[in-house]
Amino acid sequence: MSSSLSSSRVTDAPTPAELAGLWDIDTEAGSVEFRARHFFLFPVSGRIPVGAGAVQIDDGGTLRGLDISLTAADFNTGNPGRDRQVTGPGFLDAERHPVIRFTGERLNGGGAAGWTVTGRLTVKGAGVPLTLHVDPGGIETKDGGARVVVRATADVDRHALGVSAMRGLVGPRLRVRVTAVFVRGVQGGV
Repeated sequence: MSSSLSSSRVTDAPTPAELAGLWDIDTEAGSVEFRARHFFLFPVSGRIPVGAGAVQIDDGGTLRGLDISLTAADFNTGNPGRDRQVTGPGFLDAERHPVIRFTGERLNGGGAAGWTVTGRLTVKGAGVPLTLHVDPGGIETKDGGARVVVRATADVDRHALGVSAMRGLVGPRLRVRVTAVFVRGVQGGV
């Protein structure tokens, strides 16, 4: 996390309507972390930095567009051999499918009940519905409302996305943890 974020003042969680407008993702500050089970016992973790993205919310708090992309070849577990295997054809096939994309379709909830973002996750050309569950208190405004930090989780069935190598060694479910930092946008819509 960048030092400008760690030193900024955090305010109360905003409502969707208070976040109206266009927000661009800060690619230097966000990431997506994955956790799976190897041999169904030992946790294996990986990380992909956020490559690009933006979100647009209208004045009524309705999601008008959300598009986040990750570069599959940037997957990193800290083990170069494992990383080559995960970005290879049996898993992410980063050479043929360089982008992992989440397209948000609906923003639900807010306040004490928490938020969810439903949309579509596309990996290796296969798309599945996905619901991101925003952590309680997982939305913070910083720097006088010019930056928003969102923390959310989801469970992903890798087999449904065609990421099916090593079925007997790596579990089918991934726990995904997203940290996204958005800054007020200055360009057109999503």
